[in-house]
Amino acid sequence: MATVERRWDRVAVGSIAGGTVLRAVFGLWLHPPLNYAYSDMRGYITRAVRLAAGAKLNRFDTFFPPGTHIVLALPLRVFGTGRAGLWAASVVWFLISSSVPLLAWRFARRLMPPKAAAITALLTAFWPLYVIYGGFFLSEIPATAALLLTLWLAFRVHESDGNKRIGFAITAGLAAGSALAIRPQLVLNLAIAAWTMLGGRRSPRVALAAGAGLLLPVAAVLVLNAHAAGRFVGLSENGGLNFFQGHCPVNTVRMEKRGVGGLVFASPVVVQQNTGHDYYFADRAEWDQPFFFHLGIDCIRADGVGHLRVVAHNVADLGITSVPWPPSEEPLLRHFARPANLAYSWAIAAIVVFAAALAREKRGRSASRPGLLIAHLVCVLPTAIVFYGDPRFRVPYDVFGLGLSAILLTTYLPRRHAEPSESA
Repeated sequence: MATVERRWDRVAVGSIAGGTVLRAVFGLWLHPPLNYAYSDMRGYITRAVRLAAGAKLNRFDTFFPPGTHIVLALPLRVFGTGRAGLWAASVVWFLISSSVPLLAWRFARRLMPPKAAAITALLTAFWPLYVIYGGFFLSEIPATAALLLTLWLAFRVHESDGNKRIGFAITAGLAAGSALAIRPQLVLNLAIAAWTMLGGRRSPRVALAAGAGLLLPVAAVLVLNAHAAGRFVGLSENGGLNFFQGHCPVNTVRMEKRGVGGLVFASPVVVQQNTGHDYYFADRAEWDQPFFFHLGIDCIRADGVGHLRVVAHNVADLGITSVPWPPSEEPLLRHFARPANLAYSWAIAAIVVFAAALAREKRGRSASRPGLLIAHLVCVLPTAIVFYGDPRFRVPYDVFGLGLSAILLTTYLPRRHAEPSESA
């Protein structure tokens, strides 16, 4: 048995190495992120440059969660804010992207047999969306890495004792706080990680250590945002505008505010679908959250029960209704992103159903724990329900669907093939 496990571990390591080579070719040669600095990517770079150079921060620095541009600012601080610094940042993005299959494997090793974990590593290493997003300065890859690191460390806490357990708890908290700084909506997954970490045992020291670790990056982000805004504003200020865009028939939002200038916002999903109306707001800033929340609530009230159709469409927008942006803007990348996104989106419901059925079986024949993967996967739904859907929002959760696929491939299908067929 140990020999079989080692064989599948070697398959995992080989897959991770192959994925690293692929990411190096794509992210450092064919599509380095510094050469694709437009739209959101340009925004992250601009904010990172301002932070790295020690320039005066402005209010727009608080609109998006700052974790991504903080990560981007680190190499810019060391290597400068010019092209050399951006090349260093591209290398950092390559390293983070390359860590995703490794972390997925280490996490999967705790939830499934070595064969399924190795296939999870293989699928993650060559998953087109993970490879492609490594070629853009966006939040998807850092968020995925931070989340997987937290989940793996949560298991390490549960497996350890004494001071080693406390050390892992602090590290898990730091990773969790970093994940929140990049994407606050990952809070539900982090709550599941906390349950995994404690394992039903009351351990105040472990909880305190993890909480202290989490508080450090979160507090740093809160202080940074408060400094930029001149008052406490939380982890980000885009919730109101996102709520309005998700619950009203919005295509493009244009606004102007004295001293801020004019800005335009639009979801790539509705732009591709060419739906909704254009809105213009004079003397309004994008961070005016109460104003936009009220507009969204008014739309919900006007729709009544019929608003459920809007919510259902928002959930569908996580996958099947559009091509993930920004790969959708580049014909070659679109050829890879579109079929991968559609295949995943159409298959995931069936995968969850079959995996849930497997989880309910009490034959004792499976060492897998698909239920935990399903729990992590469905954590993406509140984002689409409360705000709106976009394949980009789903990308950090794709690893859980890939893990469920590996479990089914190695457990459910072989079992069914082994069953005797009925005689005629």
